Amino acid sequence: MIHEDKRRFMRMMVNAQAELTVNQSGEKLLGTCQDLSATGLSIEIEHPLEIGEMVAVFINSKSTTIPPFNASAKVVRCSSNEATEDSYVVGLEIVQFN
Repeated sequence: MIHEDKRRFMRMMVNAQAELTVNQSGEKLLGTCQDLSATGLSIEIEHPLEIGEMVAVFINSKSTTIPPFNASAKVVRCSSNEATEDSYVVGLEIVQFN
């Protein structure tokens, strides 16, 4: 079976530390950004998040010419990571760049 990717924007593979702040509770979570596109990203974290939850995402840049990534995003997917125990992959839709 052939799988055709119907995304409108290409995803760039990333392996960078990300900090999520849950808007409602203020809880901060550290994770690893796996990929990034113009409209969303996926981050691996240790705790699940609820679909529809709003978070602030911050990814610092190691380059002086590239600014840090700072955005508000909505959780659109959260699934357990089969490869790593007690790990979840969260799909986020970018709502606004900050």
